[in-house]
Amino acid sequence: MLDFIRRSAGSWMLKFILGAIVLVFIFWGVGNFRSGRMSVIAKVNGEKILLEQYNSAYSRTLERYTQMFGGNIPEAIFKRLNLKQVVLNDLINRALIRQKAEEMGIIVSDEEVQQVILNIPAFKRDGVFDQNLYQRALAQSRLTPTGFEAQVRNQLLAEKLRTLLSAGLDVPEDEARDYFNYENQQINLAFVQIKSQECEKDVKPKEEELQAWYEKHKEAYKTDPQIQLRYLLLKRADVEKEIEVGDDEIKNYYETHKKEFHEPERVSARHILLKVPEDASKEEREKIHKKAMDLYERLKKGEDFAKLAREFSEDPGSAQRGGDLGPFTRGIMVKPFDETAFSLKEGEISKPVLTKFGYHIIKVYKKTAERTKSLDEARPLIIQKLKSQKATKILWDKANAAYDEIIDMGSLEAYVKANELKEGTTGFFSRRNPPALLASKPDVLDSLFMLQKGELSSLLDLPQGVMVAEVVDKRLPYVPPLEEVKERVKRDYIRQQAKELCRKKADKILEAAKEKGLEKAAKEKGLAIEETGFFKRTDTVAGGKLPAQVVQGAKGLRADKPLPDKVLESGNSFYIVAFKAVKEADPAGYIASKKSIKDKLLALKHQTVFEDWLKHVRERAEIEYLQKL
Repeated sequence: MLDFIRRSAGSWMLKFILGAIVLVFIFWGVGNFRSGRMSVIAKVNGEKILLEQYNSAYSRTLERYTQMFGGNIPEAIFKRLNLKQVVLNDLINRALIRQKAEEMGIIVSDEEVQQVILNIPAFKRDGVFDQNLYQRALAQSRLTPTGFEAQVRNQLLAEKLRTLLSAGLDVPEDEARDYFNYENQQINLAFVQIKSQECEKDVKPKEEELQAWYEKHKEAYKTDPQIQLRYLLLKRADVEKEIEVGDDEIKNYYETHKKEFHEPERVSARHILLKVPEDASKEEREKIHKKAMDLYERLKKGEDFAKLAREFSEDPGSAQRGGDLGPFTRGIMVKPFDETAFSLKEGEISKPVLTKFGYHIIKVYKKTAERTKSLDEARPLIIQKLKSQKATKILWDKANAAYDEIIDMGSLEAYVKANELKEGTTGFFSRRNPPALLASKPDVLDSLFMLQKGELSSLLDLPQGVMVAEVVDKRLPYVPPLEEVKERVKRDYIRQQAKELCRKKADKILEAAKEKGLEKAAKEKGLAIEETGFFKRTDTVAGGKLPAQVVQGAKGLRADKPLPDKVLESGNSFYIVAFKAVKEADPAGYIASKKSIKDKLLALKHQTVFEDWLKHVRERAEIEYLQKL
């Protein structure tokens, strides 16, 4: 359909950049599915959603979340995400929006789709759309041009529909001003924290109480499945010991891989950061800049940089190290910081530099010019790389030969005895507590736990070498007797009872505070009272003084309602919170932020209208679920 783009478009593409683009279109799943004869997973007003379509969308979404979690989504989070249903819901919504758009006569032309794709920066080289770059980027994310173009078309369709539905919406002046006042108003809270650990000493469990607790919660102590292995490990280190690497090989590797030994220019620096809030007024910015200039003048007079950084820097990651950021190369830091740091000489201190984080004062204490390591410097690394490459081939050749013999002999035990080798063994272990040998390989653990007693594994690739294992025995999950888990039962019981004691204690203090004020109620119980200091209502953790759940529960407090209706809870702590004071927003700041506030509120209205409309359409649609997820 869009052959012009495919003919007139070029080069490298980082996969994560494409991922960011595709994420914009996650709502639409994957675009082009040809076979009408495929298995159908659902119907939307008679329109089929194919299983292939669903599987592709699910696979892509799962991959995206897996990358977000660094390669492995925690099981508890995976369950909460409910990705299977999310993906199907998105595909259903896609169908509904397209159907309604057609009914309303909304269309998206090829030229509109073409223009969007031609203007995506990630597909451009030197400002010009590059065909090779475009196709390579799509291929890396397993997308075809047709499929991606369909996603763009669907997104444009949704945007047009959203615009039509939102026509006439506006944000009145008083609504924008109220929002500004609320967002910029600051409150100060007093609070008392009661930790449940403090009540543990008051819990004295009796035997019958522990027995009753165990009977009620025994499923919580059920063991995980366990296996016991015998194994043979062909160690990489043993193979590498026997490998020799010649001078000619080393020289050839060095000459053909010089880029590996290139060291870019680096600087080592310290900094002092004074943060500037995104919504800071002009006066606030000027005040922070003046403070930064005062620090700069003190440093120019010879005061210790590290000492001032520990005292004044608002970068929690480096302040306690005297502002030390260590060495870094070009492009690592934000651009203004980066340019300044690399322009300084050793020992030189910059004037305050503004970035999106705030004002930085930078001191470079070491500069290292770019260079390429000499052959002699690179030799140890090259030898290790060449040995590793050779060892990999030898190791797998040996492992495959051994595996064939094990199969011929009928068991790992017979092979080990016949070749006078030393086999390894493990005790019983679960997935959560594997032997050190297997701890870094969850995929290997999964394959081992799928085996039955007496079954042989495939060849398993481990950091230490290649392993083949046999399951000696398996233990199914079981509920151990009380005596076997008594210490765990006792600990759990004490923690739960202590939490209930502290909850009651907190409830009594809150009731007393409602009568005589928090300060007096806390003093009578010998409890310390703390303050958050003034913080904006947009600050979800009160400057780090309170958990988010507590702040959320306390934001509605005011002078005429200084205490919450109930004790606020977070984890194993209880909080009695009281309103103390308020600072109203500076009216002068409204004019400067009025446009951004109105834009934000209007976008929220547009989103709300669209979501309400889609909910209405979905409630009246005929949706058939033909397969279980």
